[in-house]
Amino acid sequence: MDLVLEIVHTRTGYPRDMLDPGLDLEADLSIDSIKRVEIIGALADRIGLPQDPDGDGSAESAVEELSRIKTLRGIVDWITARTPAAAAPATPGGASETPGGAPLPPPLIRLRVDLVPAPAADGATETLRGLRIGLVEDGQGIAPALAAALEALGAEPTVLPSARPGFDGLVDLSALRTTAGPVLPDAFPGLREALTTGTPRLLLVTGPGTPGAGLHGFARSAALEFPGTLVRAVDIHPKEDPERIAAQLVAELSTATEGGATDGAPSASVGYTAGGTRVTRRPVPAPLRPSDGPPPLDRGSVVLLTGGARGITARTALALARATGCHVELVGRTPEPATADDGFAQAQDRVALRAALIAAGLRTPAEIEAAASRILAEREVRATLAALATAAASVRYHCADVTDEQAVRAVVADVREHHGRLDGIVHGAGVLRDGLLRDKRPDDFAAVFTTKVAGARHLAAAAAEHGDGPAPRFLALFGSVAGVYGNRGQCDYAAANDALDGLAHTWAESFPGRVLSVDWGPWAAEAGGMVTPELERAYARRGIPLIAPEAGTAAFLGELAYGSDVQVVLMAEEGRGDA
Repeated sequence: MDLVLEIVHTRTGYPRDMLDPGLDLEADLSIDSIKRVEIIGALADRIGLPQDPDGDGSAESAVEELSRIKTLRGIVDWITARTPAAAAPATPGGASETPGGAPLPPPLIRLRVDLVPAPAADGATETLRGLRIGLVEDGQGIAPALAAALEALGAEPTVLPSARPGFDGLVDLSALRTTAGPVLPDAFPGLREALTTGTPRLLLVTGPGTPGAGLHGFARSAALEFPGTLVRAVDIHPKEDPERIAAQLVAELSTATEGGATDGAPSASVGYTAGGTRVTRRPVPAPLRPSDGPPPLDRGSVVLLTGGARGITARTALALARATGCHVELVGRTPEPATADDGFAQAQDRVALRAALIAAGLRTPAEIEAAASRILAEREVRATLAALATAAASVRYHCADVTDEQAVRAVVADVREHHGRLDGIVHGAGVLRDGLLRDKRPDDFAAVFTTKVAGARHLAAAAAEHGDGPAPRFLALFGSVAGVYGNRGQCDYAAANDALDGLAHTWAESFPGRVLSVDWGPWAAEAGGMVTPELERAYARRGIPLIAPEAGTAAFLGELAYGSDVQVVLMAEEGRGDA
């Protein structure tokens, strides 16, 4: 317990007398899931707990169990009950020290996501006899056709208005409805309940008329979290007869589960062409080939970036400005700081800032965390604006939430009025609420999904309405490989980024400029993104190299200058997985 309290004190800045072992880490101390992973990782380093999955997966499940425990006393009790030999701490900092002579950052690889043939579904339809199958209706005639096909096989279908548990299988056709809005995030609570209560078969059916649904990314992640369950998103062709679609879905529903797949595909994400061929999407190497075309931007160009005053998109904005001297317009939720003096200049990181705020009289973790987050965000915004002022033709900052359609339209209109043009948009805004699907709250899922997807929709609509002014040259959407491969604990983030990919492919057919969706691998902690130093070490243990900031921004500039693909995956070489 002393060791745990010391690590939490060091990592958070909370004094030990505030760290009652019975307090809820999240509700009482505002220690989110990412910080809990850091604390558990540091603890594992100190006492020698295994941190990598072994052959039977026990290490992975142990980390999951520890990350779900909500009190310090619970963590200590779990460890002492299972690893009594790990009582003596290792030399402090031993496993956490950064080795000297850091290697050069790995180069980036570029992949294009192609539609490739997949093996035919090996459905054993006799296994459906006697099973109760729930069918979430579509209003297009597919549910009745599927019900008839299932009845002919001896199954017991029931048509439902929405997903719910209590069935041996569930086929959700609601994404095919023509009168409804996007399925996610509203459908998440029903899907979560179905999976967590043991529904053994779940099909999520999509079609070309459902861009931005995000159901394939959701399925890829859910399949990794429920390896004994058949979880699959199936893209059908809308011009097929309902009876033929029903036959395809029966084959998918009756296949054996394909648990153990490391990337969530192809088993969790398939589709059918007009000719009935079963296909899946696969990233394939596609090196960028420089060309002699005109540069996409120059000093007179205007680029708008969301999330651009902080993190990865702040670095992107600075790289664009240094390379072209263009005008930069930033959009973020943090109000623009009015002054450079926040009164805590000596506290340079979150831990030191927490201690300084406590010394200043704040006593509850919630108000300490809120104040620390606000001050750190304001500092990053100030630093970004100061750096851009020396490189860009001009820089302005707009405080707006991208999920607010009217606010986005107002910002775009203001940019066009100010400059007379808008040449490019980079949508990098996003939030994380990582946690296993069984523990994820609907409000958190909605926040992650809508920031990415609703924000993209609002920006694209406003940008396309350029009137008599010049059309935008590009719309770039910053996504993640989590949407391509799936990732445990990120069903919302994977769904959101998969939705961005789907929207990009649809918009590319009508948007006046190039539409580009970039699925990034994880960036190094120094980039100011979502990866902390502790998580960076965890990636290193798993053999997943991280993108160096300079390599990432150079790759994006190259993509704008020479690329033509709608969806690309950019990651450090040998990397493939979480972000």
